[in-house]
Amino acid sequence: MKTLKTFLFFSLFISFTLISCNKIKYGDVTFWQQTNSGYGVTVVDIDGVTSNITLEYNSTPDCGESGCAVFNQLETGDYNYTASDGTDYWSGSVSITEGCLTVQLY
Repeated sequence: MKTLKTFLFFSLFISFTLISCNKIKYGDVTFWQQTNSGYGVTVVDIDGVTSNITLEYNSTPDCGESGCAVFNQLETGDYNYTASDGTDYWSGSVSITEGCLTVQLY
């Protein structure tokens, strides 16, 4: 009987430990624009948080690069975004996974 109680105790302990291991996962997204795109400063909005694209790049920049619209530590999942430079307008969605995603606005 004592062995059965010990087994049940350890089984419950392991089950609760595994259930509590569901940690929230985060990722980043960086929005950028191509050199000579003709766009001005572009304001990108995700869930009411804004970040500005102020520089242009010849090729895909590294995640978090200066002058890009950078959003860090977003919970993994799908997000809608909007962006505008005052003349042109973009909207779409991004799927955040662990790591970093780069999105070119053109």
